[in-house]
Amino acid sequence: MKKSNIKLDEFDEKYLKNLDDHKKILLTEKGIYHTILRDNEKIGIVGYIPAKSPDHSGFVQIVITPKHRGEGIVEVAENLLAQKYNLKILYATIEKTNVTSIRAHQKIGFTALDNKKLTDLKEKGLLKGSEVRLEKTYIQNYDKNKNLS
Repeated sequence: MKKSNIKLDEFDEKYLKNLDDHKKILLTEKGIYHTILRDNEKIGIVGYIPAKSPDHSGFVQIVITPKHRGEGIVEVAENLLAQKYNLKILYATIEKTNVTSIRAHQKIGFTALDNKKLTDLKEKGLLKGSEVRLEKTYIQNYDKNKNLS
């Protein structure tokens, strides 16, 4: 299992429709989606819908083919997405019954929003009672050429 050979490619909607869990990806006009490749083999879809606030944040969506789950692909694909689009925060909305996905996201640095934020989102109709919202903050190296001597 080589994670270094993972890259984001052009979105292939036909490929998405053939995935068992394709309904977990909400396609929107504002969404940005990519097919995940490993050694040029299609192994999933990742994308995000930009959030209104804060800037440089979005709601991540990801589906990995069953035979490639548990191989660290979620972390690599989501990190590539954050780097490519200069995202500072990714949010993941996951069904509470999808314990595997919740644990996978927690393992790679996502944390649950506090209860006050969760309650507020539910009251505003932005989060269902059957869902949990996780977030991950990315620290991007915005000025790679700057010499800090």
